[in-house]
Amino acid sequence: MRRLVFGLVLFAACGTAAGQPPPPGLPSPRVQHVFPLGVKAGTTVEVTVTGTDIEEPEKLLFAHPNLKGEYIVPPKELPDPKDPKKTVPAPKANPAGPHKFKVTATGDVPPGLYDLRFVGKWGASNPRAFAVSDQTEVSEKEPNNDVAEAQKIELGTTVSGVISAPTDVDYTSFAGKKGQRVIVSCLASGVDSKAAPMLEVYDTSGRKLAANRNYRDNDALVDVVLPADGDYLVRLCQFTYTAGNPDYFYRLSVGVAPYIDAVFPPVVEPGKATQVTIYGRNLPGGAPADGYTADGRPLEKATVSVTPPADAVGKLTSLTRVDPTTALQDGFTYTLKGPGGTSNPVVIYLARDKLTVKSVPAGTPETAFALAGPGEVAGFLAKRGERDWIAFTAKKGEKYAIDLAAERVGASGDFFFSVRDGKDPKRDLSGDQDDDADTLHPFGFYSRTSDPGAYTFTAPDDGKFFVVVGCRESGSLSGPKAAYRLRIGAALPDFRAVVMPYSRFYQTGSAAWQGGTQGYYVFAHRIDGYAGALDVVAEGLPAGVTAEPLTIGPAARWGLLVLKVAPGAAAATAPITVKVTGTDAAGKTLVRAARPASVTWGTAQPDQNIPVVAKLDQSLVLAVRGEKAPFSITADVPNATIKPPMGKEEKANGPVIVLRQGDKASVPVKAEWVVAEKPNVTLTVEALMQQPQNQPVTATVAGQPTKDKPDVLVNLDVKTNAVPGMYTLTLRGVSQVPFIKDPMAKGKGPNVPAEAFGTPIRVLIIPNAVVKLTPGTLQGNTVKIGTPSELVVKIDRQYDYAGEIKVKFDLPKGTTGVTAAEVTVPAGKDEAKLTLTAAPGTKPGQVANATITATALYGGKYTITTEAKVSFSVTEEPKKK
Repeated sequence: MRRLVFGLVLFAACGTAAGQPPPPGLPSPRVQHVFPLGVKAGTTVEVTVTGTDIEEPEKLLFAHPNLKGEYIVPPKELPDPKDPKKTVPAPKANPAGPHKFKVTATGDVPPGLYDLRFVGKWGASNPRAFAVSDQTEVSEKEPNNDVAEAQKIELGTTVSGVISAPTDVDYTSFAGKKGQRVIVSCLASGVDSKAAPMLEVYDTSGRKLAANRNYRDNDALVDVVLPADGDYLVRLCQFTYTAGNPDYFYRLSVGVAPYIDAVFPPVVEPGKATQVTIYGRNLPGGAPADGYTADGRPLEKATVSVTPPADAVGKLTSLTRVDPTTALQDGFTYTLKGPGGTSNPVVIYLARDKLTVKSVPAGTPETAFALAGPGEVAGFLAKRGERDWIAFTAKKGEKYAIDLAAERVGASGDFFFSVRDGKDPKRDLSGDQDDDADTLHPFGFYSRTSDPGAYTFTAPDDGKFFVVVGCRESGSLSGPKAAYRLRIGAALPDFRAVVMPYSRFYQTGSAAWQGGTQGYYVFAHRIDGYAGALDVVAEGLPAGVTAEPLTIGPAARWGLLVLKVAPGAAAATAPITVKVTGTDAAGKTLVRAARPASVTWGTAQPDQNIPVVAKLDQSLVLAVRGEKAPFSITADVPNATIKPPMGKEEKANGPVIVLRQGDKASVPVKAEWVVAEKPNVTLTVEALMQQPQNQPVTATVAGQPTKDKPDVLVNLDVKTNAVPGMYTLTLRGVSQVPFIKDPMAKGKGPNVPAEAFGTPIRVLIIPNAVVKLTPGTLQGNTVKIGTPSELVVKIDRQYDYAGEIKVKFDLPKGTTGVTAAEVTVPAGKDEAKLTLTAAPGTKPGQVANATITATALYGGKYTITTEAKVSFSVTEEPKKK
């Protein structure tokens, strides 16, 4: 499933020619290629960068402080080829690149992948993967298209290369000794490439010894135990020979360093030293792995101790590519060093609950693995076709959140589960729980996985139950690469967040201009039913840059963070941090750093509902430049007009528009231009979810700003069933402005689309009711004069309102004599007891539609009342005989 989804996404994003220009707009640096793709720790390499809008380079910015990229200024003169004692003018360098940099990695930089960004006149670019290794690094040397032209390397070497044409075949040769287990790895998608390489190893007689493709996404991997001393050939090509150009680069590593295929358990408890088993090849101290294989090759195993970082909860740190499918887990990087070098980095994930490791077969109900109390179990399907049975006990009515993660923790199979009755294991209580269709964004950050979605099981009786775990590919996938993590326990509401530059889903970085704005999507991943509002802030901003308020409301999937740049802000390039704050059910504040992400390969046609290739980044970088933003958008929120269905209109008179369910409002919005032409602006309101029509509050723009009429209205409409809470609506304006890059050029230049984000419109939706009242029935449905009668009122709390409630009783107009003291229902309680008393002299008879009123203080500020009607009879106390 993972390979299929990744392949389809990459095919959609890559079905264009190399070097296709980005969508039109004002300059924003974009790096297309970096070559070579890595450097050996403790050395320096010359790197060439190509892309768009990369004029006037300053440096390369890396995600590690001990990686430096210095711009190499082109020489003005070169030695005269006719007379070395003389010089001649050097060819004029193209200001648009390519550009060369001297990249230095100190010896203490851990091997792995790091973000590389270009920094120049127009800002900071999108990141590209750049590797640091402890191997010899060389570049591909052409010609190498046939056996006789094979590029000779030694074991322990990595080659940076390019499949330059669909029919390009690259040969590499190495010498080895009999019995050596040589690992040949080709990173493609793992280093942001479009390539899908086919990898083959031959001996000098032409006998094929091994072949592989798609070992992990589009990366390829083979290992060969050399049958004899001598030379061997590695043949590399694009699978099916259908594509090739500078976008199809690769890193080919040939050596005897350890390679990690899997770690078991794939999850460990935070902050707890844990023994884990490494499965792989060339492992130091490794032993045969009980017959387990990967793509038919035998694996070794070794036991090591790992201790997660103390601050690992809520974080995912990795020195390898992290795709959206695994991006929402917590975890940390692990590598293993051996005589032949350092292994590939892998991620070990964090459990969310007490962890138990399944260490015995559990393929039948009779041999089911018993989970002692709520918690997590880590296991793998040891045999082909096997399913694991996990037993747990529950009491009638208890609710259990069941979460099965496999693809999200590194497995490549399509896992599923079902809940079975402990008394009759054939009785399926849940049906197969399979693929989760949910995704953070339908095409910008496509996090959909083949793992089952969140499932809540309610025990129908006291007793034992089973969770049966299976995999659709179990006929071919088994062993530690078929590992999973299963959690069975109480819901643990929480959230994670991802932040990526607003780009209409094309690769981009940061280019904020004075007086302008920079937008970032913040996607919210809600775990175990977390339904609270999420407040978003930015930290580490350069002087002159401020973050506009942003709250991702309870019913919103994402929000748009707007950074506002002051007209006089100084040029700066700096990493920033976005943090998201929420509150759990116990009132505890939860703070999570949003995980930076970016588009690797996008589309020049925005918003086509086609998933782009995206990944997590290691940092979020903001670049401010001295150019002037051409226009701005301002929403006058305090002067918004609130229009309730009934009653008078009123002004918002503050930074937040407070609306009840069913209310409407109009917000004045104004465009202001810096450019003299004052071109028309097209305003749209950014959606909060995939189906904007389902948003709790919808916004439409009445008219569009023009030079003659810069003021327009944005009309808000709150649904009658809107989920209450704070929501932030963001306006985006686009205008065609004249622009030319060269300041010495004559004329205004052609029109290009420029965008600006307006003042956020913050809307607090207040419910019309926070409780539902259900009055009980008085004894005999009567109140006897002189005798107190108890009326029980059931309270069904709505929208998670947990505060105290005041309940009072009122007779219909014109009726007197029956009273009841007001009662206060404490926080969290759901019942009120009113004592009704008919005073002496009260006229007997029917009382119809007396009113019970519940009053609550929503948000500690807003009074919400709810009414219910009750009817009864007033009778005289029977006279004593």
